[in-house]
Amino acid sequence: MQDTANETQRLRKPMLTVDEQIAHLKAKGVTFDLCSEDEAADYLGCANNYLRAASYRALYPKQVEGANVGCYINLDFSHLVNLASIDRHLREALLAAAVDVEHFAKVAVLNRASAEHEDGYAIVGDYLASISHDARRRISSGFKARGGTDGRRDTYSGDLIEHYLEDCPVWVLFEICELGTFVDFYQFCAERWNDRDMLDGHYILKSVKAVRNASAHNCCIVNGIASAGEAKGFPISEPITNALNAAGMKNSKTRRKKLGNLRIAQISALLYATKAFCSTDAALARNAERFQQAKLRMRGKLAPVSGEQRHRVVFRFHYEAN
Repeated sequence: MQDTANETQRLRKPMLTVDEQIAHLKAKGVTFDLCSEDEAADYLGCANNYLRAASYRALYPKQVEGANVGCYINLDFSHLVNLASIDRHLREALLAAAVDVEHFAKVAVLNRASAEHEDGYAIVGDYLASISHDARRRISSGFKARGGTDGRRDTYSGDLIEHYLEDCPVWVLFEICELGTFVDFYQFCAERWNDRDMLDGHYILKSVKAVRNASAHNCCIVNGIASAGEAKGFPISEPITNALNAAGMKNSKTRRKKLGNLRIAQISALLYATKAFCSTDAALARNAERFQQAKLRMRGKLAPVSGEQRHRVVFRFHYEAN
């Protein structure tokens, strides 16, 4: 036990001052030619924190031999600043698209339920009866807390929850449930109506949920899209591969390698879902404009990076931007 505690203590890192953070980056080979140390200090002290800014180092290679083994190659602090900005704009576009997908997916399910002559209350009861006791209790306790009278009451949906807590129709459920619950309900409906296409849509919505959550919680996204990123561990759904083929992105070693990265696979699913679920021209147009603006900002922010380094970074962002 003592050995474990000692090892934990050994692995702990000291909290560095801004000057120490800059010194640490310099020791790792990060230069301050395009961004001065004073500008970097102002950035780390006011605009961003060290952990987030430094995380984009993962996109850059390190020296593998010579006196500077382990140091980053051709990495200036300005590149980290630009990547953080690119990440923010991409995150904003992804979040907005995910919100639209969720909205239109709910509209589609409500319309389908009406076409299937479902009882709006009975279908919710059947769904709750189909899930595990723990899952049902989690949903119920969450609603009770948000519709209660104590400090956990939801300012925006508390009145609606309180009114329908004991007998909730599907159109109210969609207004008060978490996205994860809706995605689960979507699968329930796909199986209830024996709809294979809808079941494929459920798996796509799971990826949409993952990107939505990451974007909404302001997580760094692009720092994990290098080829060495986390493997997804599941096959890309047929609708997505068909859409990629139709767009001229034929099945190839490069495509398989990129889609083997979980973040790229999930973002691809969201981009597909934006087209598949958003049923109005206005929704499609505004999301196309958001991604186009994110793409233009990316190109503008990467402009200071020159030569081989710029080619490598642009290549790694190309899939998401398009």
